[in-house]
Amino acid sequence: MVRDDDPPRQNLGELGSDGFAAVVREHWTSVYRLVYCSLGDAHDAEDLAQETFLRAWNRRDTFQPGTCMRVWLLRIAANAVCDLARRRKRLTFITLEHDPADEQSPARHLELAEAGAILRIALEQLSEMTRMVFHLRVQEDLSFRDIAELVGTTEQGARWHMHQARTKLAKSLSDKPSA
Repeated sequence: MVRDDDPPRQNLGELGSDGFAAVVREHWTSVYRLVYCSLGDAHDAEDLAQETFLRAWNRRDTFQPGTCMRVWLLRIAANAVCDLARRRKRLTFITLEHDPADEQSPARHLELAEAGAILRIALEQLSEMTRMVFHLRVQEDLSFRDIAELVGTTEQGARWHMHQARTKLAKSLSDKPSA
């Protein structure tokens, strides 16, 4: 799990292509995960993740020193997803069925797939905003301050959405019959 201890960059505009390639390697998984969970299609997610880093490279002069690089990139990715959704007129947000950086045994993969299916059904009952806040907090381990900035709400609003997600998921998952 990536922590939000990304050291602030002094001046992104001074990074050469090799330095920016290191930024891409460091943050690719977080950006891809967010985009995949928003789109649900691996090929579209790959394309939009690449577009995110292309936008970041083209706009590197707008990066503010002291800003968390991962939050800045996730904001660009979220904007790219919204732009695509406007073009497609529909945005869906699903959970990532697997961590792209994690390889598992077939038995573990099946177990996780079953649990993921149950969780996915429960997550579909949440609003888009609540699902995104839940994803950013649980999967990306972002602070509520960073989540609020990323989704365009207050820190208290982000906390409220997270509370709603936990409450509704707990109720939904406890209602499921055990095997």
